[in-house]
Order: sequence, then structure tokens, then C-alpha cells
Amino acid sequence: MKDRLISHRRDLLTVLLMLAVIAGSLWFASTRDTSFTMLTANGITYPEATIVRVQEEHLDREEGTNRFLGHQVLEVRLETGMGAGETVLAENSLSADHNVLGRVGERVIIKAERQEGIAPYYSVFNYDRMGKSALVFGLFALCMVVVGGLKGLRSMIGLAFAMLMIILLLVPAVFSGIPAVPAGLAVMIIITIFSMLLLNGWSPKTYAAIGSTVLGMAVAAGVYVLFSSILVVSGFNKGDAEELILIAQTTGLDVQATLFVGVLVASLGAVMDMCMSIATALFELKDQHPTLSRTQMVTSAFNMGRDMIGTMCQTLILAFTGSSLTSMLVLMAYGVDMAQLISSDYMAVELLHSFVGGIAVIACVPVTAFVCAAVTKEPASS
Repeated sequence: MKDRLISHRRDLLTVLLMLAVIAGSLWFASTRDTSFTMLTANGITYPEATIVRVQEEHLDREEGTNRFLGHQVLEVRLETGMGAGETVLAENSLSADHNVLGRVGERVIIKAERQEGIAPYYSVFNYDRMGKSALVFGLFALCMVVVGGLKGLRSMIGLAFAMLMIILLLVPAVFSGIPAVPAGLAVMIIITIFSMLLLNGWSPKTYAAIGSTVLGMAVAAGVYVLFSSILVVSGFNKGDAEELILIAQTTGLDVQATLFVGVLVASLGAVMDMCMSIATALFELKDQHPTLSRTQMVTSAFNMGRDMIGTMCQTLILAFTGSSLTSMLVLMAYGVDMAQLISSDYMAVELLHSFVGGIAVIACVPVTAFVCAAVTKEPASS
């Protein structure tokens, strides 16, 4: 009973500390100058609207896809922004790359152009996916809680905290010119500490997993430096480098280090998972067999890790490959040969993402093995 009370108090302390960090991040974000925008469109807004009537349409089926192409004139009721509650006419052009089919009752985002001295012009920008996105997230959270129980709920809170740290702390810091490498490492450590404590409680196992994850990310940083030097890539090789350079000229953004920060963020989840899985197994093994020596613990960790790194590395690399599939299809359509593809900036960046994360996961095995062995007691000799 006493142990449970202590555990609840520690959980409460963890949540309070997380709220304090979030409050501090909100204050930090408010103090950073993130007002710079590359494109200003005075008089253009994007209110939400509901289609109340299709006034006119000229549509034909696209051969092969069966989609509608053509033009519509829609009567829509503005739900937000200037003129909320008003009913206006909006133009809607359906093409191969912009295909929003207007139907009565459908929620859409409207591009409203209200320039001084010119009659307002309204056009359909896209479907309004706010409510639908919330529904998808709600279903995901429900599945996590129903199947995972309290652990699932803790995971959702940890995930929300991680996203807030990236949005409120990391992005404003990097955008406003704070050195990206220390900022990225600091945010990754904060996410690791609180995610681990929230999910697994205050215990030697959790401390070992936190230490292993931090060391694993340090390994990832070292591997990044080596691989980026070999492949001759940095943030300047990314597809949006031109926009980043324009931002850097005004805000001080460190373009070169943005790729490094992206690799850290992409690798953190897999590194945490690997370190926690091995630490949990080792501490359970030690609990069941108190006479287990440190050498035996390290040997057991390597035996377990060999089975885990194969699937975990495949998960990482396949995830990056899947996200780049459409780009590879486009490159194939342009007749890019294999040497040209592998030598391209695009492929070099993808390789860097995949293999830095993969080696970080592999490094978690020896790192976690030695950390766990170091924090457990050697059995007394008989």
C-alpha cells in the first residue's frame, strides 16, 4: 500500500513537472520572434464554410480514374472569419491536382480575396478536414486506451507532450536562430526523460533506459557527423533548402544543422523503444534470477538484441522508403538511371535518415547492456 502511494505521488510529480515544462515552453515561444513570413497576402483569408447549394456545374468523368473534372459554382455559408454567417458564391475548378468535389452539406475551406476597391472573390481551397482529423485522432486514442489500458493512456499523454515540445520549443528555437544542434539535443533529452518516467515510473529500470537513450542519441549524433561527411550532405541538400536560406537571411536559422535535427527527431522513437525493451527484459531477468552476474546480463542483452535489431532496423528503413515511394516513381518517369538516383541529393538525404537511425538502434544493444549491468549489483560471491 505504501509503495503504491509513493508511486502515485511520483506520477503526480511527473505530470506537474510536465505541465511546468509546457508552461515554460509557451513562455519561451512567446518571446521568440517568429513573425517573419516569406509571402504576404494582404486581404486573403481562408475561412471555413458549408456548401448549401450547387448553383452551377459542368463536370465530366476523367478516363482511367473516374474522377470528375470541370467547374462548379457553389453557394456556401461562411462559418468563420470576416462575414461569418453570410452566404456567398464560390468558384470551384476541378483539375487533376486540385479535385474537391462540392456537394450540399460538405464542409470546405474557402479562399476569400477581399482587396480594397475590388469586388470580393471566393474560391474553394480544399475540404475542411479539421473535424475529420480530430475524429481520426480520437479513434487512434480510443484504440490506444482500450487495448493498452492505463499504459495506452500514458503513451498518448507522452506522445502529446513530445509533439508540444517540438512545436512550442524546438521549432521556435531553431527558426529564431538558436544553435540547432544543442537545441535539438536538449529537446530530445526532455522528451526522453518525461516520456520514460510517465510510461514506466520512477525506478532504476527507467533511469537505465533514460541514460541508454541519451547515450544512443549521442551515438546517432556521432554517426550523423561521419555519414554526412562521407555523403557530403547537410540541410542545404534538402528539397526546401532555397526557402530555408531565405528564412536564414532574416531570422538567423542554421540551415546546415536542420537536417541533423530532423534525423534526431526521426530516430528518437525507435531508440527509446529499443532501450526500454532491453532494459525491461534485463531487469525482469535479474529480478527472477538474483544471482545473475553482470557478465551474464550483458550476454543476455546481446542475445535478445540480435533478434530485435533486425526487425527494428527494417521498420525504420521501410518507413523512410515508404514515405519516398511517390518521389521515386516520379524520378523513374523522368528516366533517372540508378547511378544518377543514388548520387542525387534526395537519395543521399534519405540514406542518411535511414542508416543513422538504424545504427543508433544497433548501438542501443551494447549501450543498454552495459548501463543496466552498471546500475545493478553484482551477486555476492559464495
